[in-house]
Amino acid sequence: MRHETLSGILGEAVRRNHVPGAQLALYHHGELHRIAVGVERTGTGKAVTDHSRFPLGSVSKVITAALVMQLVEDGDVDLDSPVSHHLGAGTASPGHPLAGVTTRQLLSHTAGLVSDRPLDAPTHSLRRYVGSLTRDDRVNPPCTAFSYSNTGYAVAGHLVENVTGQDWWETVESHLCDPTGLDLAFVTDPRPHATGPGLVDGHAVTPDGTAHPVDFHIENALAPAGGVAASATALVDFARAFLEPEDSGLDGDIAAPIVLHEMGRPVPAADPFGLADGWGAGWSLHLAGDRLWYGHDGTLDGATCHLRIDPQGGSALAFTTNGTTGIQAWEDLLVGLRNAGLDVGHYRQTHEAGSTGEPTERAEIAGGYSNGGLMVVVSPSGDSYRFTVENGFEGVLSTGPGSTFSVTADRYGGASFGGRFLTDPASPTRVTALQYNGRTLRRSAQPVQPNA
Repeated sequence: MRHETLSGILGEAVRRNHVPGAQLALYHHGELHRIAVGVERTGTGKAVTDHSRFPLGSVSKVITAALVMQLVEDGDVDLDSPVSHHLGAGTASPGHPLAGVTTRQLLSHTAGLVSDRPLDAPTHSLRRYVGSLTRDDRVNPPCTAFSYSNTGYAVAGHLVENVTGQDWWETVESHLCDPTGLDLAFVTDPRPHATGPGLVDGHAVTPDGTAHPVDFHIENALAPAGGVAASATALVDFARAFLEPEDSGLDGDIAAPIVLHEMGRPVPAADPFGLADGWGAGWSLHLAGDRLWYGHDGTLDGATCHLRIDPQGGSALAFTTNGTTGIQAWEDLLVGLRNAGLDVGHYRQTHEAGSTGEPTERAEIAGGYSNGGLMVVVSPSGDSYRFTVENGFEGVLSTGPGSTFSVTADRYGGASFGGRFLTDPASPTRVTALQYNGRTLRRSAQPVQPNA
């Protein structure tokens, strides 16, 4: 692909969605293309460069997974042995949410843990966070369903700490950055002598295209799930270690290819409806034609990040933005790339995909649903339903066949996503849970008042 073509596709996606600043890095057919546009913060005129660091959000999880794979290669961790071997006998006790959980299940979101849980103190260490888990932090038995879990990656980060004898931040530096030259930073760093991260600013973009700077925030305990920052170029350097044959842009190896590809080997129990076509021990999996792409997406307080790898075809792409509309820009970028002949692995959701159970029209769906600190209310509103998340996100819910639904949120530029209701096999009209954005939320026993 010509550099000018790629630049034009990126420029149009950014302009159309009023994104303040963005980076695109593409390694394709042996060539590395790097493009940076816009500013790091509105009103400053400071231009985004190839080396500007953007928060990765949940793309940080593949960094934590890669650390685990190094420990697997060294023989210190077995992906299919209980994590209690490294976290203490208490975590193996009956009733503990980590009892019987394996490392592979943590990394593939099949450990049955809640997505997020309220924190008494944002500065909690990983040790204290993991030590505070209770039986209420499990949403389903291990290896029975997919439920996206930041909590699971906090546990994985603490496992890394216990095995290496260093905190997670030190291990990222000593095991990844120092040996390979990988340029990573942290959104939050509790170490007393840590320097500032030197990141771009995030922005909330209003419907009229005005961008307002916002601060990044993530709890220390969730840093392994979402606390890394990097440039798109650094991400592609990292991603090239997963190409076949290995074609890394790094100074040294992360781990042996056969070990790294465990991150992309499909886990049978991982059915990430609404997010991807499958999941491995770290990577989301996306079908594009006859190719299986590795990937991950992330957001954090006005910044977005998308990473895709075609291990067999030898391509890797990273896209970072510092605006909430970066998600829509990503969708436009994908269309532009596809029209130019590059079909990047991306999950295309349909209402029929993965549908199970009876049509939602025949089930009673109104009620409250929860997963840890995540609360959703589905309530009748005229001839339709409202889907309201406790954090203020809401939209019109439309039901579809096979217990599927879609939600359109006008406040977020008409952005939409899909999900499905889960019903009791013995009583198909009884809804027991819902899935959206990869999370499984159990139905609350408490009645919910409909909207006025």
